Amino acid sequence: MYFYDTGLLCHILGIRTNEVFNENAAKVNIFENLIVSEFYKKNEHQYLHQDYWFWRDSNGHEIDLLNQNGNAFDIFGIKSTETIMSQQFKGMDFFEEIARPKVSKKTLIYGGTENQERTHHTVLGWRNL
Repeated sequence: MYFYDTGLLCHILGIRTNEVFNENAAKVNIFENLIVSEFYKKNEHQYLHQDYWFWRDSNGHEIDLLNQNGNAFDIFGIKSTETIMSQQFKGMDFFEEIARPKVSKKTLIYGGTENQERTHHTVLGWRNL
C-alpha cells in the first residue's frame, strides 16, 4: 500500500522532525513510497497512461518500479541512501539478464542530489525526478 501524501504518512507514524525520520526503521519504506507516489502523480497529471509494477522473485531479487516502454521495460531501483554502491545495481542487472532483450533503461533513484550517467545505468538524485 502506498500513500500519495508522505507528509501525512509521517504524521500518522509520529515522525515530526528530520532527526526522528533519519532514525526511524521505516525511513527506507517511506522514501520508496515517496518516489513511487511521485511517478504515479506525474503519470496522472500529465496523462501519460503508463502502468507501473513491482517485481520480486522467490530468491529476493526485486525491481522497485518498472513500466513497459514499447516492447521493452524501463526499470528503476529506489535507494534512500546518499551513497551509491555497486551492489545497488544488482537487482536491475539480474532482471535484465532474465528479461533479455527487454530492458531499455536502468535507473537508480537515490537519496543524494547528483545525477550520473554510468556505462549501463542512469543515476538520479531524488529531487531531479
